[in-house]
Amino acid sequence: MGRGAAYSPAGLTGIFSTHIVPGDPLATGARGAGLALRAGVRAVAETTEEGIEVLLNGEPGEWRVAATAARLVAGAAGYDGGLRVEQVVEPPIGGGLGTSGASAMATALAVAEALGARLSYTRLAELAHRAELLCGTGLGTVSGLAVGGPVMVLEPGAPGRDRVDRFLAPVDVEVVVGFYSPVDKRSVIGGGGLEAVDRVGDRALRRLVERPGLDEFMRLSRWFAYETGLARGRVREAIELLLRRGYEASMAMIGETVFAVAGAGEAGGAVDILESTGARVLVTRISWEPAHPV
Repeated sequence: MGRGAAYSPAGLTGIFSTHIVPGDPLATGARGAGLALRAGVRAVAETTEEGIEVLLNGEPGEWRVAATAARLVAGAAGYDGGLRVEQVVEPPIGGGLGTSGASAMATALAVAEALGARLSYTRLAELAHRAELLCGTGLGTVSGLAVGGPVMVLEPGAPGRDRVDRFLAPVDVEVVVGFYSPVDKRSVIGGGGLEAVDRVGDRALRRLVERPGLDEFMRLSRWFAYETGLARGRVREAIELLLRRGYEASMAMIGETVFAVAGAGEAGGAVDILESTGARVLVTRISWEPAHPV
């Protein structure tokens, strides 16, 4: 029996613009900027006699992204047997924290290891990207997870077609995430009316490229969230509360989720604010490591 294990950071997006090419998943993707997070997804894959079984945090179900990634890797490796994939997902699901992309990346790497597949890292990341597109859960998340750190996706497309850079951030910065409820990304990225969002996203990214840094990323992310109207209701209220207490904050795309940054040991106030608004709070740090086998 073959076995493999892998980890992928999760990732939040603060700025994005879509680039959808119908019928061409390798060219389809997104530009934007975000943070890879140490809180992520771990996957263990084992070969079985037949079928694909996926468990998420101990629960069996139709976990489409992982099942699709496993199927794509098995096909690329010429394997027609079965697979069992067990995932542990730390961040909230459906909150704009890149858990689908992280699931696809961790699964692809774990399955490749279990099969002893002769596939390159970029090829596996491409298959993870394809799985996200097939399931309608993301466009450019995998590009950032395959690099890690505070990332800027400058050109869209699957890994190998994209172009990704990083901006610098203090190594000990803490990221405080407040999650309210899940959002189906397909309701946003699969619908119309994205042209205005894309124009604002491209403008914000150009400004970040001119002055790359964490402070500028936070400011431009908030400007993007407000200018597009994506930040509203309790998300916008929580951001304003955090700003009044001196925390840089914005919205994770695309979710009913707020994030703030704080120096080491200074996250407590942000945690208190978000908990007082009813959010589920996660404190983590930036992952400078990309997805990798473990």
